[in-house]
Amino acid sequence: FEMATLPYTGFLAVLLVAAACLPSVGAAAAANPPPKRGIPSMIKASLSQAPVMALTYPIDTIKTRLQIPFGAPSAYQRSASAFKVRRINALQGPYWTGVVASCANQFPTFAIVYSTFEAARNTMEEAFPRQSKHVIDTLAMLIGSVAGSLWSTPCEVVKCTFQSGMYTRSLGGAVRAIYAETGAFGFYQGYTAQLMRDLPLYGVLLGSYETVRDSYINKFLSAKDKKGVTRATRDMTPQEDAALGFVAGAIAGGVTTPFDVVRTQATMRMWGGRPWWSASSSAAMMPRILAEQGVRGIFAGLPARSLYTGLGSAAFFFAYEKFLRLKAASNNK
Repeated sequence: FEMATLPYTGFLAVLLVAAACLPSVGAAAAANPPPKRGIPSMIKASLSQAPVMALTYPIDTIKTRLQIPFGAPSAYQRSASAFKVRRINALQGPYWTGVVASCANQFPTFAIVYSTFEAARNTMEEAFPRQSKHVIDTLAMLIGSVAGSLWSTPCEVVKCTFQSGMYTRSLGGAVRAIYAETGAFGFYQGYTAQLMRDLPLYGVLLGSYETVRDSYINKFLSAKDKKGVTRATRDMTPQEDAALGFVAGAIAGGVTTPFDVVRTQATMRMWGGRPWWSASSSAAMMPRILAEQGVRGIFAGLPARSLYTGLGSAAFFFAYEKFLRLKAASNNK
């Protein structure tokens, strides 16, 4: 793995990022802990999300190209002209290249994350019955995220090679070329960076959704008396679920954009004839990108990433809440 180059720095960065996302994951778990019946619903929702992610894939392609400096000299990378070149390259076709790798990533990753989360949570609850539920749910989500990244990282590497224009032919040809140039470890280029992105992403997404959902229900769907006591609450519609899911996804995507920039540039470091072990650690990339490309560089592609993540999140929560309601109605019969 890439972390073998600077193990202590890489693992410390992952732990710091994990600690940063503990409150939002814990809050989400406390507000609406995923019941055992929810895991199949999550898997079904992941299937429903996949077509939306495929249809909106050009947004992700544009985002990735905006994050690549295309080998410009350090002194030039933070200039307005450099970002103009990025925009020109980003808006040129093809836009769908690499979509097969993206589709191969979406559903399996969600299924791995949430099924591992449920299994880890049940195991820890049995082993540590007196432990705080927040701690167990948080650790279980982190375990699920790490497990999911083992599948998603190779898919992301292959996808980025297509989006950047490094390969434009078959998926099999890209896989063979990556293996020939970097070996099996090349498929995990940027693994630390991917963990740094995905760990807070899941935490912020779940935390944002529960926070926005609770605020919306309290303000718009609750009937209160003169004393402010809630007397009745209307159920949310699927359209409202999708809208709140979009907001939560856009927030999560925007907040984690710097980590996504690091992940994109870490993935692309395998090119130029350098072996994967010659690159500096992903943990050291963020200050370097900030110094060379400025704030604009570290947040490159933010609107596109927020839009893409928001649309995928809207589709997921639309289907997830719908399946939960159908299951509840079936159980009440």
